[in-house]
Amino acid sequence: MSEGAVTKADLDALENRPLERLERSETTLLREFRKWAISFESRFKANQVQVDGFSERMVSLEGCVSDLERRD
Repeated sequence: MSEGAVTKADLDALENRPLERLERSETTLLREFRKWAISFESRFKANQVQVDGFSERMVSLEGCVSDLERRD
């Protein structure tokens, strides 16, 4: 075979190279998205705790206001 001859293995390698790069890119993107999602979920839960606390305080304040309104 001459130096410039291309084998089936060479063609297969060239065909698979873009797929491998695409798979690596997808894996990297999915990994980073998962990190972001975990971080977002943590922040969301922390915010939900605060909102729940504010809701409890609001109910308490509404009760106090109702009591004051009844006194008048």
